[in-house]
Amino acid sequence: MKVTFLGTAAAEGYPALWCRCERCIVARERGGENLRLRSSVLINDDLLIDPGPDLVGSTIRLGVDVADVQAILITHLHDDHLDPTGFLWRGAGFALPPLPVAEVIGTAPTLGRLHDREGKALDPAGLRFAPRPVSHGERVSVSTGGTHDPDPRVRPGRTRTSDGAPPLASLPTPPESNTLGVLTATVARSYDIVVLPASHARPDEQASFFVVRQTLGPELTHGQPATVLYATDTGPFSDEAWNILDQLAHDGWTFGASIIDATLGLGGPGTAHMNLEQVVWHQGELGRRALLSPDAGRFAHHFSHNGTPPHQELTAHLAQFGVMPSHDGLVTHVGP
Repeated sequence: MKVTFLGTAAAEGYPALWCRCERCIVARERGGENLRLRSSVLINDDLLIDPGPDLVGSTIRLGVDVADVQAILITHLHDDHLDPTGFLWRGAGFALPPLPVAEVIGTAPTLGRLHDREGKALDPAGLRFAPRPVSHGERVSVSTGGTHDPDPRVRPGRTRTSDGAPPLASLPTPPESNTLGVLTATVARSYDIVVLPASHARPDEQASFFVVRQTLGPELTHGQPATVLYATDTGPFSDEAWNILDQLAHDGWTFGASIIDATLGLGGPGTAHMNLEQVVWHQGELGRRALLSPDAGRFAHHFSHNGTPPHQELTAHLAQFGVMPSHDGLVTHVGP
């Protein structure tokens, strides 16, 4: 399983937009891994977690193509994790069809935010997505790739952009589709997704974090499943969350990577986010509960300039605990 960190910052970005604190100044001066957009990850090339406000910028910056995404998981409805306007760019006037239908998975309050700035609900058919409400504790399966359903928005023989301008002759042509708008078959994969309650936001907002287990696909070693825990935004795991995780351990699930909220950095412990000490404890506890594979990658993620040192110092601090900080553009390959 390939995991690409598209963004690794908390809500304000790092360096923060309006800030001249020492950490933000250093981040601007050093650049590189110190520059963080809002948090989002891509699994393989077809499962996206958190379509936030920096998705356009991060995909352009990293040269990542998300047109094959068929599963979108949304942790919660806060603005830095869900920007509904990003779905508008799936429209035929912005993205040349055909596009595969993307299942959008989140709790009911989260999916309730899928509307435009005037409060009008987004059109799933016109934007090629299918909302799938889930509840905490639920396990769902998603299949991607293979032969896609026809995209009825395709017009046979269409070779021009939405504004009527012909494509440049020197550029490669896009993938061909037949007159029914069927995309060429793509790599088939299957995922099992577990929805856990996050210790974050108001109770009625039903914030979540996820376990994603890939059970089919060419990335798997000897066909063995690969599993990742993606736990942000959240404070210390609740008893309910630990009970769900213990059941996964009982069922034989182990994580090849665990990615945990570290918003508070070197600051004091939190209840709706975690500091680095809490991250280290949670990573250790996952191991003690037999949920981490021997070679599991242990990541701290979702950083704020408030309390989080620059990337180089952060890396050195976490190394003594066997934890790595994520950074924008980091790619990790998750095994069984």
